[in-house]
Amino acid sequence: DLFINQMNLMDRGIKMAAEADEPLEMNFVRKHAMEQAEELGVSLRDAAARVFSNSAGSYSANVGLAIENGGWEDEGQLQEQFLTRKGFAFNADKPGMMEQQAALFKSALKTVDVTFQNL
Repeated sequence: DLFINQMNLMDRGIKMAAEADEPLEMNFVRKHAMEQAEELGVSLRDAAARVFSNSAGSYSANVGLAIENGGWEDEGQLQEQFLTRKGFAFNADKPGMMEQQAALFKSALKTVDVTFQNL
């Protein structure tokens, strides 16, 4: 299975873009990573995380299941479930390890127009 290797390559490329010595108006990865690093008090390299998933061995946010079963009371609960379950960042600096980064995931989502989830 090459999935983890592909995610690590993607993360390495994103970190390279965040660390590139380029004007912020030309490099939005760098701009947003710098803002997130300051906001969250983390390094630029950690703030550059843009590839998130479930924890190892977990395969769904289960939001659809919660909706189907009526196991929720308000939209905020569904949002929190999604952020918590999908908030594990791939990190090429620590291959094979995925750490809970829900705050970083939430911060990153503030700056995007589109997300993708492979179902």
